[in-house]
Amino acid sequence: MRERKRRVEAYSFFDHKGIAAHLEYMAAKGWMIEKLTNFGWVYRRITPKKLHFAVSYYPKASEFDPEPSEEQQVFYDFCRHTGWKLACASGQMQIFYNEGENPTPIETEPQLELEAIRASAKKSFIPSYMLLLAIALLNGIMLVFNLREDPIGLLSSPSRLFSGFAFLLLGILCLVELASYFLWLRRAEKRAEEGEFLPACSTSKFQKAILAMILLGAVYWAVNFIAFGNPLERWIGILMCLYVPSVILIVNGVKNYLKRKKASRGVNRAVTILTSFIAAFVIMGAVTLGILKASSQGLFAERGEETYEHGGMRWVIHEDKLPLVLEDLIEVDYDGYIREKNGDESLFLGNFEMRQYPRLDADSYADLPRLEYTLIEVKIPAFYEMCRNRLIEEGEQIHPLRTCQYQPIEASEWGALEAYRLYDPEYGPGNQYLLCYGHVLVEIYLDWEPTASQKAVVGERLNIF
Repeated sequence: MRERKRRVEAYSFFDHKGIAAHLEYMAAKGWMIEKLTNFGWVYRRITPKKLHFAVSYYPKASEFDPEPSEEQQVFYDFCRHTGWKLACASGQMQIFYNEGENPTPIETEPQLELEAIRASAKKSFIPSYMLLLAIALLNGIMLVFNLREDPIGLLSSPSRLFSGFAFLLLGILCLVELASYFLWLRRAEKRAEEGEFLPACSTSKFQKAILAMILLGAVYWAVNFIAFGNPLERWIGILMCLYVPSVILIVNGVKNYLKRKKASRGVNRAVTILTSFIAAFVIMGAVTLGILKASSQGLFAERGEETYEHGGMRWVIHEDKLPLVLEDLIEVDYDGYIREKNGDESLFLGNFEMRQYPRLDADSYADLPRLEYTLIEVKIPAFYEMCRNRLIEEGEQIHPLRTCQYQPIEASEWGALEAYRLYDPEYGPGNQYLLCYGHVLVEIYLDWEPTASQKAVVGERLNIF
């Protein structure tokens, strides 16, 4: 039987009545609050009993304090004499419990209690939530910009969609919490003048709903990541998921160590902030270098895939199944082709890049034909025109010194509804085509001028969704 457990709780900083009621419920079930951490609230097992809890605020306190100040200690002694024992403290928040049946409240002056909450909120709650709101808004702006500049990459990426979804919910959460606080504060001030304390309206259910939606989004991302991600992407995702908790653990470890060593508040804060920057850069640098080194050694090959060495690096011999290969279109003498498929897929789009190319150590490497094409499955019809227009725009920007242009061509030869060919103003028509098959968009590049029969084969093989 475990003696401790950790729970993620969802209570507003200023909802001390709600927090106290929840802790009383947990004590009745046999769990006493022990400490509040970045990774949840920690409880220890006790004999189930009826306890009264009270949450008090001390604005001058800081999470970097090595120990309670003399003024705080006097307050703790006073509370102890009236039956209130300190359960735990975190920053400005102090939690007490009392085993008496009808204990005298710790706070008896509504105006003083309200002022303590307001001063504490100005020091921690408001700045942190304003910062989180600013980060969420910045990511929202970036999301809108990416939707305009790279709609295909965004709408087909579960990772980018989940990130945008999570920051959207974070922004909503911050707005609701800040609005709830200021609305409650205005009403509480009026009630305090009448000698009454106004309890805050609980947003616990709302916060839990937000957390549940983020968790569902994370599960959706993880399932797609496992199903469609290649080994390199999986390792990057795993390491990034471990990155933030690792930095938090290091920073908290340094902060708690300095508190045990009785370092002053200022020293602890400065060293902890410096540690956070150093840890973030060092860990990210180590992850990046490790991934590059492992990739150069071919360690991210799928199970069963062969590798070869060229130019001091190890390269993977991909043998992915492609819907269209060079052998379907032309006679090929070289048998060492690599067939590679990469892509992302979400509820909105599937975006798959297919390549068939020779090994780097092949004789006459530069003269061997290649095949490259991208298949985009548009699952939501409303996004079809936006994706097609974006592909046309990208084609026109393919050369940095001159404007190329996708021009309409006969679509029936390709079995398509619409077809476009890229024209270069200096060199004329190229062999890059954009083909539109209902809810499927295909962008294909050939090394040669295709014949009518080859165009028909392309249409048969690539209109596959």
